[in-house]
Amino acid sequence: MRIVGGGVSACSRFTRLTINRGPVTLRSRMPKTLETVHELAALPTADQEAVEAFAEVIRKHRGHSATPLARLASIAFNLSLGSRGTRQDKFELAVSRGWEARQKLAEAEGGSLSSEEVTRLLRISKTAVLKRLESGRLLAWREERLRAARFPRWQFDAHGQVLAGLEEVLGCLNQAPGLDVWGKILFFLQTKASLGDQRPLDLLRDGQVAAVVQAAQAYAE
Repeated sequence: MRIVGGGVSACSRFTRLTINRGPVTLRSRMPKTLETVHELAALPTADQEAVEAFAEVIRKHRGHSATPLARLASIAFNLSLGSRGTRQDKFELAVSRGWEARQKLAEAEGGSLSSEEVTRLLRISKTAVLKRLESGRLLAWREERLRAARFPRWQFDAHGQVLAGLEEVLGCLNQAPGLDVWGKILFFLQTKASLGDQRPLDLLRDGQVAAVVQAAQAYAE
């Protein structure tokens, strides 16, 4: 996944959606597109065989959502490489664990929306949605291969509006150099001792914007 960011110069204002849609399974993602066929054909033969072997395992478990599969893949890497692996093995294992953690964040609180879905939700143009993203007023990551923006569902409310206080909090987080979108998402979804062991997301939903802004300022320092 390629990260996209944006910057809002000040800690300012905004508004949550909880559409109950279960975790996305891999069932709809399995068919090979022309792009994936070409991508596979460009690989060396040994790599093609490795991809096909992994794909076959995934096809057998395609009813699972991506996060459990990522966790199982991480365990498999552990079993295969063990603690006696080379430095490169350990690096690759760390990468696989990082991917698993990102998948968990991506699927949290109902998963994500496409830019087209956000366009319909907010009743604004796709250009306007992407401008909000690039200016740091919305959160999204980009899928590495398709380069499509995915917007965490939890940043919208039940009325199809941006969660109140989100823009103010993002304005603070955007001031932190090197803090990528996953770090920002983690801020909202992780409990914090300074907030009474509550998540910033839950406090925003309760209208406690000032407390979350203060926590974001400390997080960005």
